[in-house]
Amino acid sequence: MYDGNMNTFRRNGQVAMVVILVVLVGLTIGVAILGRGVTNVGLSNQEEERARSFSAAEAGVEDALRQDLLSIVAGSGGGQFNVGESAVSYTVAKLTHVTSEINPGEVVTVDWSKSGASSFSVAWTGSTCSSNLVAITITSAGAVVHSVPSSPATFPKSPGGLVRMRFAGCRTNVTIDGIGGDLSFFQVDSVGTFGEAHSKVEVVRSAPAASGLLDFAVFSGADID
Repeated sequence: MYDGNMNTFRRNGQVAMVVILVVLVGLTIGVAILGRGVTNVGLSNQEEERARSFSAAEAGVEDALRQDLLSIVAGSGGGQFNVGESAVSYTVAKLTHVTSEINPGEVVTVDWSKSGASSFSVAWTGSTCSSNLVAITITSAGAVVHSVPSSPATFPKSPGGLVRMRFAGCRTNVTIDGIGGDLSFFQVDSVGTFGEAHSKVEVVRSAPAASGLLDFAVFSGADID
């Protein structure tokens, strides 16, 4: 009788241990799934915050480019506003140094009426070829001077005029430095904030100028018979 009770007690104890182990395994799996779910929700929230903050930063750039950049620089130097629950803050500054990669045929313009420099220098290097610069200087009186300078080249200021530069041959790495003042290029830095996420967008834009397409269409390096 005693042995039978002991066997029953042992069997019951073994069953209880198995149940406890099953419960522990189930709890472990449940906690792991719950933790992964919380992590996924957290990552999803972070991605949404980053996306909204980036959209807000882009909105700041768009707002700045809709306005006269020279007026912004001369005035408040920037702006702030809200887009829904996102905060936007941007600044606009004139540049004395610009670097960019220019596609063949693109025109870069320096507008002296919007530049404080007394002259500027330009240096360029073709990415896959020996790139050439064809430049025209248009004075305030309407005179046009064509040139094909070597790198680096320096252009003195022509008050009220402008210099258009077209790089031919291949994609070209170009560096422009204002001498004695700023150039007619602006940098817009916009920061968007949503929740704990912050995104920044930076854009460099030249002052608006008339199209330079026909400036080069009438130029020939040789005599026209």
